[in-house]
Amino acid sequence: MVTGLTSASGVEGLPRRVVVISDLSEPRDGPSVIALRNAGMLVDRGLSVEYFCGDFGRNEALARRGITLHAVGASDLRSSSFAMAVVKGLYNIPAARRLKLLIRAKDTPETLYHVHNWSKILSPSIFDALRPVMDRVILTAHDYFLACPNGGYFHFQQGLPCTAKPLSLSCLGANCDRRSRLEKTWRIARDIERRMLMDFSRSGVAVLAVHEAMVPLLERGGIPPHVIQVLGNPVQPWSDVRVHAEENRGFLFVGRLEHDKGVLLLAEAAKQAQVPVTFVGEGALASEITTIYPSAKIAGFKDRQGLKEIAGETRCLVVPTRSRETFSLVAYEAFTSGIPVIISDFAATRDGILHQGVGMSCNPYEIGGLSRLLADLAADDGRILQMSVKGFQDRKELALSSLDWESGLLDIYRHQIQKAEARQQAPISGGRRAVVTIPLVG
Repeated sequence: MVTGLTSASGVEGLPRRVVVISDLSEPRDGPSVIALRNAGMLVDRGLSVEYFCGDFGRNEALARRGITLHAVGASDLRSSSFAMAVVKGLYNIPAARRLKLLIRAKDTPETLYHVHNWSKILSPSIFDALRPVMDRVILTAHDYFLACPNGGYFHFQQGLPCTAKPLSLSCLGANCDRRSRLEKTWRIARDIERRMLMDFSRSGVAVLAVHEAMVPLLERGGIPPHVIQVLGNPVQPWSDVRVHAEENRGFLFVGRLEHDKGVLLLAEAAKQAQVPVTFVGEGALASEITTIYPSAKIAGFKDRQGLKEIAGETRCLVVPTRSRETFSLVAYEAFTSGIPVIISDFAATRDGILHQGVGMSCNPYEIGGLSRLLADLAADDGRILQMSVKGFQDRKELALSSLDWESGLLDIYRHQIQKAEARQQAPISGGRRAVVTIPLVG
């Protein structure tokens, strides 16, 4: 039986080694922030951690914390030509080769593999490498790429949520991609390949949804209910004291400066409302934002300290994502700091944020509606104060703390190792191993 580490370390039953897998080694988006926090938490608990990433591995802090870094050395697909992105995005040969070598060199029955994201660099090739150890794989679904070809369950050309079953006739015929029908065809091919490389129904893999609203959509995409668990993301507020948002004037965006994040809509709406707005992040649309609204401030990428400084001057965070956003970590980091949020109507967390009284919502395809909302909030100190106090005072009830997240994730790790061991010991019948189901808890 797998016993994990010694009782003296307080981690009985846990894997001895965890390989954290992510496209990025730097905190450039929500999934990479959580992946890095995941790796750091495990090291703090005394576990051996390998960090496998698709980029160039320029995060020196990982090595300083004793985390072994394995970098493929590739760029984001969006920075490549379409032809190169098609090839690498379907099957990243170097990524598969390096991960196979890592598994061959380091794998033991007490090694667990936790995949955070793969769609921007690593590609479905990693699932080919992981097939021999799939019983000890956990996949966190930060988006819908495990179920939907375009990753968003969204018809981007129409600006509406998609109701089709992935890879059905209506899905195959829909021109729903962010960019073009040709790119949709490529995404369909990639989704078919991913399904061929990873069979959810027969492997022991566990899928973690970051919000309960994701579950029916993951199931619609062919993921069996018994492999899905819900574990929300941990939230670290930007500020330990309440931001007096009602005294501030500026609106804030934090994220990639890309079309699907709604940044051009926000720039035009802020211009019409004549309110100050700051964009924190990097992306291809930085210059276009300033062309639309010359008064907008482009702050570039900021670490947590930089975000804390900007947060102290912020009246409201705007998250106008133009698809089904699964969590929006920055929204939770904002309102637990006392900064109200304007969340997209299509975000999985929208109803909760409105019900909790810490924000408002917008249609990320209607400039006029967002502009009026910005103007109203710019003039209503009382409303801002009410939402600010509510978010800060109720922060422990409204968001999952790091300690609670760690506890839930470690329980899942224990059960995944236990389940993998049970499957290995199960009798072989008719050429196939009998499936042993052990309930997962989160």
